[in-house]
Amino acid sequence: MKNLNIYITILAVVFASCSDLEEVPTRGLSPEGYFKTAADVESMILGTYGLMASSNYYGNGLTTPLQIMSDMVDLGFDYSNYSHFNSFIHTPTNTYPQALWNTSYQIIATANSAINGVNQLSGVLTEDKANELLAESRFVRAFTYYHLVRLFGDIPYIASVDFGDPALIKKSTVSDVYTEIVNDLEFAFDHLNMQHQGGVKSRPSKGTAATVLASVHMTRANWDEAYTRSKWVIDNAGALGYALENDFQDLWRSDIQASSPEYIFSIDFAGNKNGSGNPVTFENDQTVGAFNGIDGGANPYGGWSMLVPSLKVFDSWDSNDYRKAVSMTDVLELKSTGVISDYSQFLIPRPHASKLTRFSGVRKGNTAGWRSDMDYVVFRYAEVLLIAAEAANELDNTPEAVGYLNQVRERARRGGTINFAGNGYGTYGASASPADESTTISKLDFRNVVLEERRIELAFEFKRWYDIVRRDLGNEAFGVNGLEPQPNFNKSVHYLIPLPQEELDKSPNLEPQNPGYTF
Repeated sequence: MKNLNIYITILAVVFASCSDLEEVPTRGLSPEGYFKTAADVESMILGTYGLMASSNYYGNGLTTPLQIMSDMVDLGFDYSNYSHFNSFIHTPTNTYPQALWNTSYQIIATANSAINGVNQLSGVLTEDKANELLAESRFVRAFTYYHLVRLFGDIPYIASVDFGDPALIKKSTVSDVYTEIVNDLEFAFDHLNMQHQGGVKSRPSKGTAATVLASVHMTRANWDEAYTRSKWVIDNAGALGYALENDFQDLWRSDIQASSPEYIFSIDFAGNKNGSGNPVTFENDQTVGAFNGIDGGANPYGGWSMLVPSLKVFDSWDSNDYRKAVSMTDVLELKSTGVISDYSQFLIPRPHASKLTRFSGVRKGNTAGWRSDMDYVVFRYAEVLLIAAEAANELDNTPEAVGYLNQVRERARRGGTINFAGNGYGTYGASASPADESTTISKLDFRNVVLEERRIELAFEFKRWYDIVRRDLGNEAFGVNGLEPQPNFNKSVHYLIPLPQEELDKSPNLEPQNPGYTF
């Protein structure tokens, strides 16, 4: 589905006269008379996915801070205000929270407009069709708020296209926002189809809604619900078409990833599409792969060496674990000689993350590097197994929990193939690592094991920061014995990012600022 950029253009043209997409929150995205058919609502829904793939959201504005604030990714070199997130010195005037805030509320406003469109077509749509469109719109809204509330804490919750004077908008509590998120996701679960709309994983199915519900309840430590929702996905995996990919590397091969049975929800990048403006912006393609890639290397490694794990991340990872070879690279084919180089010769002499670079698909070269159309997997079946494992353990069923975790490890032990011309990699045979966990392990010990398994299995997939926060691992992760010591880290401040100062200036009702960020 590499045409979602079309819908950004549609939105810009249709609503140019009635709304300013740079004003956030956005209001009035549903002009009277626009919605005539279900297809008009669907085009609005598709517009939300185009916005998700924009540079200020999954393209890099959301995903780069999530990588860099974790203990799995360090800086290769300072790059604009992103470097402040790495060292935990970001402030309310940092430009990236503002851009993320703007785009998040654009997505929400567009989803609300689709909901309004369904309401405008009451009597025109069948009940089933109306509920299907509402379910997808409400899923998008919930998914977007789920990121916002974890990053900013108390935030405005807007569920209408007509919310009054933006200057009077107030924040809702974290608890109230989660209540609305769960309500939307439960509606989505009740009314989405078992199969993904159009057969593409960048649109949700009933399994997607259940998976995100499981994640939400895990974040809130609602273990009964986290278990119930994840177990439903596991029990219905066959009907949903979900399974573990046989070869871990195949999850990140851009030419086949769309057909992976492991994908539950993904962000679809069109790739190589220039936006507008001066300078030219890039929409619907992702740059985190370029940020992860090795600067100075011949294709398929070329990148910027901006987001580079600390050496301790690489050295502490079991070299017999096939996932290490897939997730990180310590060799490079030099442009000048074609010789395979070890990482000591890299511009930043450390192994680099490689999930998003090794088979990254169509690229767009430019003076700053390259951009890719490789999709991001936001939720996949392995994570469902790990959510079920964590939840079952918390419910005192550790033997069952171990069984889910061991399914993930068994796939890792199969090995697989990392092959492309001239890179020196090859086929990895079956291995004894990682070994199955014993069913006699204690509840407390397994809690640590499953969190570590998430760190390894989901490495560089934008999940680790959220795990650090929800399990209060900050002092451990960033202390002197952590993977990435950061002396400025203060968990009483940095578990949230600051509300954008520009928003506080426009809307005083958004006060107070998050603790620790006041000038």
